[in-house]
Amino acid sequence: MNNTFMLIKSYLIRNRWAVVLSVFTGAILCFLIFMMGGIIEDILLSSNKIGVMDYDNSNLSKEFKLYLTEDLNYELVEHDNYDYLSELLIDKDISSIIEIPEGFYDLFASGRDGRIIITSTDDFENAAYLEAYMNSYLAGIRLLSTSAEGDSDTFDGLLTDYKDVEIPISKAKAYEFDIEKFRQSEGFRNTIGFFLMIIFALGVILSFMIIDDRANGIYKRVTITPVKPVQYIAGNSIFGLILSFIMISIYCAYMAFLDIDIGFPIYKLFLLMIIFSFFVICFAVGSAMLIRSKGAVGALVIGFSTVGAILGGAYFPLDMAPESLQNLARILPQFWFMDTIRKLMDNPMANVTSNIIILLLFSILAFLIGAVIFSQNYKKG
Repeated sequence: MNNTFMLIKSYLIRNRWAVVLSVFTGAILCFLIFMMGGIIEDILLSSNKIGVMDYDNSNLSKEFKLYLTEDLNYELVEHDNYDYLSELLIDKDISSIIEIPEGFYDLFASGRDGRIIITSTDDFENAAYLEAYMNSYLAGIRLLSTSAEGDSDTFDGLLTDYKDVEIPISKAKAYEFDIEKFRQSEGFRNTIGFFLMIIFALGVILSFMIIDDRANGIYKRVTITPVKPVQYIAGNSIFGLILSFIMISIYCAYMAFLDIDIGFPIYKLFLLMIIFSFFVICFAVGSAMLIRSKGAVGALVIGFSTVGAILGGAYFPLDMAPESLQNLARILPQFWFMDTIRKLMDNPMANVTSNIIILLLFSILAFLIGAVIFSQNYKKG
């Protein structure tokens, strides 16, 4: 036990900058909560955009566009190129394209009927909503046209009076939700993916320390001392856990201090992140003792981190992925970590015991592999 503590103390003395880096990464995660939450809020709660091609450019078409923006809260993207608006529609940057044909005003002013063309893709609900209110507006204009009996001056006067009449539009939310809570939960949900990358970055730092020990002769001197393989691995792992503990503590304490609602108790998140961090540290230590090159170790750890985060569902859910990909993801600890997070966010009382056991087994396996590698080097002297 004394040997283990001596190793930990030695690492802390020689690598103070790593502790500072842990504090810095914890602060970055705190900042990302609000940054990512704000981005998601702006995207999902932004105004509905529709493309408009106004071939008429009359007072009537201007009044119709004001009706869309001021009364229905649409954001208009006006352009005279249909192909440009079509690309926006295909990319879902706008929900529909409205074409106001040339002679739109003249038809109504002369007592005839006019129409507006709507083009949409698969956003049927929004298209139906837009068409219903457009038909309601045009029905009012038809009444004015009929009353004017083909006299354009009379129609203009009626249109001016109609513009000054406030017609209340009843609006109701499809469902009620707390915007602040939504922003916080989405910020947390998207920050977890960054955590999976940052924690492996700390693992790379730890692996580089071990490689430096080998290059400086410290590793060789340790192998000829009474230090046992388990003690050496434990010393490195505990030092790595200290770095992780600092980062995770700052992250969780920040959320607890600001009372950020993540959907489940923060202490559960803290324990889950510590368990996953232990796996990462053991994986990094084992990689450093197996591979002698910093470049190769860095590529291995970061590559596993990146691929594991993507396949594990850190950035997008795997529900729509092929079944073969979903089965492949189950061999990765990132999958079980993210699966636990999602289950707890959906139901704080969810039973995640099996997920925790699997994560612990991953950690123990990585620890034992590192101990075996060190033991082989130990026997070789």
